Amino acid sequence: MIVTQALTLLVALWSDRQNSEQALKTQAQSSLEQLVRVTSDNVRSYLQSAAQIVQVNRANMASGLISADDPSGQLMNFQALLDSVPQLNGVLVGHADGRFTFARRDGPDNTERFTRVIEVRPERRVLTSTYNQTGTLTSQSSEPNDYDPRTRPWFTLAQQKPGAVVWTEPYIFASSGQPGVTVASSLGTPGGSLVIGADVQLRQLADFLTGVQISANGRAFITDAGGHAIATSRAWPGEPGIGVPLLSEVADPALRALLDDRGLPVTHEGPHWYEVNGQQFAAVLRPVEVQPGVNWMVGVYAPTTDFTAGLNGSRSPLLFVLLVSLGGSLLAWPIVLRATRPLAELQRQATTDYLTGLPNRASFMAQLNETLRDPPHGAALGVAMFDLDGFKQVNDTFGHHAGDEVLHAVGARMLAALRVGDTLGRLGGDEFALLIQANSREEVRLRVEGVLDAIARRPIIVDGVSHELASTAGLAFHDTGTRTTHTTEPRAESSAQLISRADTALIRGKRREKGRVWVEGEVTMPTLFR
Repeated sequence: MIVTQALTLLVALWSDRQNSEQALKTQAQSSLEQLVRVTSDNVRSYLQSAAQIVQVNRANMASGLISADDPSGQLMNFQALLDSVPQLNGVLVGHADGRFTFARRDGPDNTERFTRVIEVRPERRVLTSTYNQTGTLTSQSSEPNDYDPRTRPWFTLAQQKPGAVVWTEPYIFASSGQPGVTVASSLGTPGGSLVIGADVQLRQLADFLTGVQISANGRAFITDAGGHAIATSRAWPGEPGIGVPLLSEVADPALRALLDDRGLPVTHEGPHWYEVNGQQFAAVLRPVEVQPGVNWMVGVYAPTTDFTAGLNGSRSPLLFVLLVSLGGSLLAWPIVLRATRPLAELQRQATTDYLTGLPNRASFMAQLNETLRDPPHGAALGVAMFDLDGFKQVNDTFGHHAGDEVLHAVGARMLAALRVGDTLGRLGGDEFALLIQANSREEVRLRVEGVLDAIARRPIIVDGVSHELASTAGLAFHDTGTRTTHTTEPRAESSAQLISRADTALIRGKRREKGRVWVEGEVTMPTLFR
């Protein structure tokens, strides 16, 4: 990328020495087109993540991996999504009877969480909670709230197009008061229809555009099919209206010249050169297909003096040089990404289980080692080993394909049952490991039992065949130090030792009774043969 920038700067300076306006104009066109192309690709990728999350949640609810009637399980899943997908602002589910489950980012740096659950049976109840960045509950309220998901734009639009993924026009979010858009999809279930959605705040897109501003007098902007002023690289000159304004309400004269009678930008093939109040401008507009049938638009415009200054010796060509350098940097990014993608893929393969997408043995052990180097003070730290009961029979009877599908489904169910901060990994075969921090040992045990319940709650269906599966877990707790036989000084416990103790509890426990949690020490040698 540095070489590309250097070459681009040399080309820019050579063009300036040639004092050729046409050459500068050609370079400006190329830079504008490249800037819009890169911006469009990033905006599309940014927005499509929300649509993909909605599709994944819809598929998980349709298959029963996430229960439509279990708000606590939904919130665990939502929390995990918010932790792993930075594009999301919130995730939600609304029911036709008025029930509602919602989680969103909160706090000045978006590291905190806000959740709301509305139940309607046997009577209406509202529970609003906030959590700090460590996942600790900081406040909770059961005050009445008249929010009804069925009246919101995302719900009504999704119900009008059953099964389709839809995008709302920009509107003000009820919980945060911030402008945004929601992508949603409806799903029919035996208990009634529901709508799954994901929120994207517009200020996140505005923050993104700020990083691609082309000059002090230019502007990059994003609009939708309705002509809304979704985001801009610098503040709009007009007064914003109520809610999300239209471009026609806030546009400066240079942008207004690009709008048609309906207030929508008119697309042109390639760069568009035009004049406003005696000053020449250049603009590039590019449609962005967020998904089939949903089109937004990215535009960039600026006065040509930002590109051609210095031709008559009155101004420095620095702005143009910087612009072309920026274009070269953006052009180089795909090259850099292509060069590093194999390394990133190798890193992913080295740390991720190919079948379930969970951390593999090496990755889990590395996380456990890191935690043991600086264990939490005043909290309980436990490791649980899980073994699937009946998995060998599935593999032997229905083949490895069915076994792989079962393992994938089990991994998804376990992941959905976790809390923020828990670490789950697949060590191999049907063996999973879980690292949990909680306020007490009893809470750790209850959370492990919750994972077992999530596995056994419903049969797993593969190719039309129902498989009843359960799991047994062995649980061991970390002690801050153990004493050797020759000294009273405590020594740190290794990750291998902690895993071994949990595995021993699992093996001994399975001899007594399957389908439950066995804590280290519950089964001793004299009781094994009772």
